[in-house]
Amino acid sequence: MMRLSEGQENTQALEPITDPPEVPEPMAELTLEEDPRAVAARAIPPGEVGPVTPAVSPASELPAGEVGPATETPLVAADDLPARPEPEVQGAVADLEPTPAPPEDSGSYLEELSTPLPERASGEMLAPGSVLHAPAGPLRITGVLKVEAGVRYYHSEMADGRNVQLQEACGETAERLQSEGALLSTVRAPMLPVLTDQFELNGRYYVVTEAVEGETLAEVLAKDPPPFPQVVSLVAQTAYGIKQLHAAGWAHLGLRPSAIRLGRPVKLTDLAHATRLGEQPTAPFYHAGYSAPELLTGEPVDERADVYGLGALLFHAVNGAPIAETGVELSTWEPPRPVGGLPQILARCLGPKATRYASADQLHSDLLRLARRLATPVRYSVAAATNIGLETSRTTNQDAFVWLTGSVASEEGLRDWAVLCVSDGMGGMAAGEVASNSAVKRLAAEAGLTMAGFAALTADDQVRVVKEWMHAANDSATDAMERLRVRGGATLVCGLLVGRRLTISHVGDCRLYLLRGDEIRQLSRDHSLVMALAMRGEIRVEEIRNHPDRSTITRSLGDRRPLPESHVDTLQQVTGQPTLELDPGDLLLLCSDGLWEPVVEAQMQQAVAAHAPDLTAVADELVRLALEAGGPDNVTVMLCRVE
Repeated sequence: MMRLSEGQENTQALEPITDPPEVPEPMAELTLEEDPRAVAARAIPPGEVGPVTPAVSPASELPAGEVGPATETPLVAADDLPARPEPEVQGAVADLEPTPAPPEDSGSYLEELSTPLPERASGEMLAPGSVLHAPAGPLRITGVLKVEAGVRYYHSEMADGRNVQLQEACGETAERLQSEGALLSTVRAPMLPVLTDQFELNGRYYVVTEAVEGETLAEVLAKDPPPFPQVVSLVAQTAYGIKQLHAAGWAHLGLRPSAIRLGRPVKLTDLAHATRLGEQPTAPFYHAGYSAPELLTGEPVDERADVYGLGALLFHAVNGAPIAETGVELSTWEPPRPVGGLPQILARCLGPKATRYASADQLHSDLLRLARRLATPVRYSVAAATNIGLETSRTTNQDAFVWLTGSVASEEGLRDWAVLCVSDGMGGMAAGEVASNSAVKRLAAEAGLTMAGFAALTADDQVRVVKEWMHAANDSATDAMERLRVRGGATLVCGLLVGRRLTISHVGDCRLYLLRGDEIRQLSRDHSLVMALAMRGEIRVEEIRNHPDRSTITRSLGDRRPLPESHVDTLQQVTGQPTLELDPGDLLLLCSDGLWEPVVEAQMQQAVAAHAPDLTAVADELVRLALEAGGPDNVTVMLCRVE
C-alpha cells in the first residue's frame, strides 16, 4: 500500500416580520391554469460498570486482555410541464368555480378549539390540476390535504417532479403563516420540514415545504396503543426537536398528536402558531387537552408552554385519551400501567407554570433515562477472521483487530456497549505490522478506560470519545515509527455501540458496512486517491477496485503529530448525522481492503444469507471468497450483530 507524501492529499471535504401593507403589492403575478374540463375561469379581487471482555488478534493463544498482530485464521424545466389551456384572464387571479373544502376535524379528541379566525369565502380553493405560477417556478396542485385554523394545505408538485406541501392563508391568518415561514427560513434542524419557498401574491400568503411522509402520532394512537417504551421514546424524540427550537429562540405552542409526524427522525409540523420566546402569540388560540393554560391569558411565552404540551402528549399516549378540559389531578390519577418515574415527569410538565421543568432539555434528559430503564437490554454477537493472503512475498500479516464488550449499571438501567476495530498496516513489512498493532493496542486501552468509567454517555459524548481514541492511536503509531526510524503507518476504522446507537471514527480505507434486511450500505468513505477521483466524477465508483492507483492512501495514522482534526471522519460524512440508531438484527461488517477489493458487496450479502446466524461461519466464508478470487493482500473481517 502506498501513501502520498505530505502535501499531496487529494481528498476534498465531503461534506422581523412586519405587518403586511394595507394593499399588498404582489411579488409576482399569480395565475391558475385549469384542466379544460373544469368550469370556465373567472376573475376575483385580490402563511450504569460490568466486566469488560476483550477479544483480540491473534486468536486464542494470547493471554486474555492482550492484543497482538493479526495472524492467520481459518430539474425538469417549468416549460416542460404538460401544456394546459389557460383561462384568458389578464392581471388578476384566475380562480376556479367553488371547490368544496374538506371538513375540519371535529367531534374527536383531536378537536381544536380556537378563537374564530377570518376565512375567505367558502369554496375559494385551489383545485387539483391547477397550476400556481410562484416566483420559484410553477406548482401543480395535486390534492387537498386539510383545512385547519384558517390555513389550507395542499399536495403539490414542482416542475422538477418533487412533491411538496403548499400552505395558503390570507387576512389575519396570513400573519401566522408568515411567522412559520420566518421560523423555517432561520432554523435548520432535521426534525423540522425543509422550507422550499415562501411568498405573497394577490393578498394571499404561501409557504412551500418538503412533503413529510409517515403516520402522525394521532393516527398511531387511534390504533392499538403502542408499547409503553415506544411511547416514551417518541415523546423523548419530540422533546429533542422542541429543545432545538428553543435554542433558536422559538416556541412551538401547537403540540398535539396530529402535529407529530413519525419517522427517522420524527418531524414537528403545523408551526403556524410558533412564536418567538418572550413574545405574545399573534392571535389567541387554544388546543383543548394540549395547550398550556397560560396561552389563554395572552402573556409572553417561554419554554414552559411547550413543556406542558410535551407532558400532555405523554399523558394522552399513556392514558389513552387527552387531558379533559377540566384538567387532571395526578395525585388521584391511576395509569393503565404503573411505571416508576412517570408520575414525577408528568407532575413537572402539567403542574402550575412555576413547578414545571424550566426547559425542554431537562425534560428530554429525564425521558431518556426513563426510556433506557424500560428498554430491552441489547446484546451483541461478534466474530472475526483474518488471513495473510496469497502474495508469496508476504511473510507477516500487517492487519490487526480488537473488540471489547461490556455493560454498565446506572440509574438508567443496564447499558451494554461494544467497541469494534480493524486496522491495516502500511509502509513495509516491519513498519506496517508495528504501526497497526501499536494503534490497535492504544485504542483498546483508551476505550476500556473510557467505557469502564461512564455512567451516562450522551450522543455528543459518544462522537467525541471515539475521535479521541483515534488521535491516541495515531500518537502511538507515530511513536512506533519514530523508534524504528522508518516511514510507515496504518489505516483504521472503529465503531462504538452504546445500546443500539452507533458512532464511528475512520482514517484510511478500511471499511464499515451496515447490512439490514436485503440491503448493504457502506458507512465509511475511503481516504484514497481513487475515491477522490470518483467523488470528482473523473472515474466511476465501479472502477475503484481495479484502478492502478487503488492502493494510494491520502490519510493514515503514524506519519504526523498531531493528527489534523479534519483527517478523522465520522458517520456525518456519509449519513449526514453523527450517530445512527440500529435495529434489532442489524449486522455491522468491518474489513480491510484485502476483503472489499476482491469481494464485491453482493457476494458479502450472499455469504451472510447462506451462513447466518453463525457469524464465525460467515467470517470464514468471506475470507475464503477473498482467497478464491486470488486476493494477494492480508484480509481481515469482523462482524457484529445487534440482538
